[in-house]
Amino acid sequence: MTTQAPGHATAMAIADTAVMTRRYLYHYLRKPSLLALAVVQPVLFVLLWTYVFSGAIQTPGGIDYVDYLMPGLFILAIAFGSANTGVGLADDLTHGLIDRFRALPMAAPPCSSAAPWQTPCATPS
Repeated sequence: MTTQAPGHATAMAIADTAVMTRRYLYHYLRKPSLLALAVVQPVLFVLLWTYVFSGAIQTPGGIDYVDYLMPGLFILAIAFGSANTGVGLADDLTHGLIDRFRALPMAAPPCSSAAPWQTPCATPS
Protein backbone atom coordinates (compact mmCIF):
# COMPACT_ATOMS: atom_id res chain seq x y z
CA MET A 1 0.00 0.00 0.00
CA THR A 2 1.33 3.42 -0.88
CA THR A 3 0.82 6.55 1.12
CA GLN A 4 0.21 9.97 -0.32
CA ALA A 5 1.35 13.31 0.93
CA PRO A 6 -1.41 15.30 2.70
CA GLY A 7 -1.23 18.07 0.13
CA HIS A 8 -1.76 15.57 -2.69
CA ALA A 9 -4.95 14.26 -1.10
CA THR A 10 -6.31 17.81 -0.77
CA ALA A 11 -5.43 18.60 -4.37
CA MET A 12 -7.16 15.42 -5.54
CA ALA A 13 -10.28 16.26 -3.49
CA ILE A 14 -10.41 19.72 -5.08
CA ALA A 15 -9.94 18.25 -8.55
CA ASP A 16 -12.68 15.68 -7.90
CA THR A 17 -15.01 18.44 -6.70
CA ALA A 18 -14.34 20.39 -9.90
CA VAL A 19 -15.14 17.33 -12.02
CA MET A 20 -18.37 16.69 -10.12
CA THR A 21 -19.37 20.36 -10.36
CA ARG A 22 -18.88 20.22 -14.12
CA ARG A 23 -21.04 17.08 -14.21
CA TYR A 24 -23.86 18.84 -12.37
CA LEU A 25 -23.60 21.91 -14.59
CA TYR A 26 -23.97 19.73 -17.69
CA HIS A 27 -27.56 19.12 -16.57
CA TYR A 28 -28.28 22.75 -17.43
CA LEU A 29 -26.98 22.21 -20.97
CA ARG A 30 -29.11 19.10 -21.43
CA LYS A 31 -32.24 20.71 -20.00
CA PRO A 32 -32.29 24.42 -20.86
CA SER A 33 -35.59 24.81 -19.03
CA LEU A 34 -33.68 24.38 -15.74
CA LEU A 35 -31.44 27.31 -16.62
CA ALA A 36 -34.40 29.39 -17.78
CA LEU A 37 -36.20 28.75 -14.52
CA ALA A 38 -33.09 29.55 -12.49
CA VAL A 39 -32.73 32.90 -14.28
CA VAL A 40 -36.37 33.93 -14.69
CA GLN A 41 -37.68 33.09 -11.21
CA PRO A 42 -35.55 35.63 -9.26
CA VAL A 43 -36.28 38.31 -11.85
CA LEU A 44 -40.02 37.68 -11.59
CA PHE A 45 -39.86 37.78 -7.80
CA VAL A 46 -38.08 41.15 -7.86
CA LEU A 47 -40.59 42.60 -10.31
CA LEU A 48 -43.59 41.18 -8.48
CA TRP A 49 -42.57 42.23 -5.00
CA THR A 50 -41.23 45.63 -6.08
CA TYR A 51 -44.04 46.89 -8.28
CA VAL A 52 -47.07 45.00 -7.01
CA PHE A 53 -46.58 45.01 -3.26
CA SER A 54 -44.38 48.07 -2.66
CA GLY A 55 -47.33 50.39 -2.08
CA ALA A 56 -49.00 48.03 0.39
CA ILE A 57 -46.04 47.75 2.77
CA GLN A 58 -44.93 50.70 4.88
CA THR A 59 -41.29 50.71 6.00
CA PRO A 60 -40.23 52.37 9.26
CA GLY A 61 -38.13 55.52 9.26
CA GLY A 62 -38.65 56.40 5.61
CA ILE A 63 -36.19 53.73 4.45
CA ASP A 64 -36.70 52.58 0.88
CA TYR A 65 -38.73 49.37 0.49
CA VAL A 66 -36.17 47.85 -1.89
CA ASP A 67 -33.55 47.93 0.89
CA TYR A 68 -35.70 45.44 2.80
CA LEU A 69 -36.77 43.52 -0.26
CA MET A 70 -33.49 42.49 -1.88
CA PRO A 71 -31.93 40.56 1.04
CA GLY A 72 -35.15 38.61 1.48
CA LEU A 73 -35.37 37.77 -2.20
CA PHE A 74 -31.72 36.73 -2.17
CA ILE A 75 -32.49 34.27 0.64
CA LEU A 76 -35.55 33.01 -1.30
CA ALA A 77 -33.42 32.40 -4.40
CA ILE A 78 -30.91 30.43 -2.33
CA ALA A 79 -33.68 28.39 -0.69
CA PHE A 80 -35.34 27.49 -4.00
CA GLY A 81 -31.96 26.69 -5.54
CA SER A 82 -31.02 24.42 -2.64
CA ALA A 83 -34.30 22.55 -3.06
CA ASN A 84 -33.31 21.94 -6.69
CA THR A 85 -29.93 20.67 -5.51
CA GLY A 86 -31.59 18.32 -3.04
CA VAL A 87 -33.83 16.89 -5.74
CA GLY A 88 -30.79 16.28 -7.95
CA LEU A 89 -28.92 14.48 -5.16
CA ALA A 90 -31.97 12.38 -4.33
CA ASP A 91 -32.27 11.44 -8.00
CA ASP A 92 -28.60 10.39 -8.05
CA LEU A 93 -29.12 8.31 -4.91
CA THR A 94 -32.19 6.51 -6.25
CA HIS A 95 -30.53 5.66 -9.57
CA GLY A 96 -27.41 4.27 -7.86
CA LEU A 97 -25.04 6.88 -9.22
CA ILE A 98 -23.57 7.72 -5.80
CA ASP A 99 -22.83 4.00 -5.26
CA ARG A 100 -20.91 3.97 -8.54
CA PHE A 101 -18.93 7.02 -7.45
CA ARG A 102 -18.07 5.33 -4.15
CA ALA A 103 -16.53 2.46 -6.10
CA LEU A 104 -14.20 4.84 -7.94
CA PRO A 105 -10.84 5.97 -6.57
CA MET A 106 -12.04 9.45 -5.69
CA ALA A 107 -12.47 11.42 -2.50
CA ALA A 108 -15.80 11.01 -0.69
CA PRO A 109 -16.77 14.68 -0.14
CA PRO A 110 -17.07 15.72 -3.83
CA CYS A 111 -20.22 13.59 -4.22
CA SER A 112 -22.10 15.87 -1.85
CA SER A 113 -20.01 19.06 -1.89
CA ALA A 114 -20.10 19.60 -5.66
CA ALA A 115 -23.89 19.63 -5.96
CA PRO A 116 -24.47 22.93 -4.11
CA TRP A 117 -22.10 24.70 -6.51
CA GLN A 118 -24.52 24.19 -9.37
CA THR A 119 -26.94 26.69 -7.81
CA PRO A 120 -24.60 29.70 -7.45
CA CYS A 121 -22.95 28.95 -10.78
CA ALA A 122 -26.22 28.83 -12.67
CA THR A 123 -28.15 31.57 -10.86
CA PRO A 124 -26.98 35.08 -11.71
CA SER A 125 -26.61 37.46 -8.78
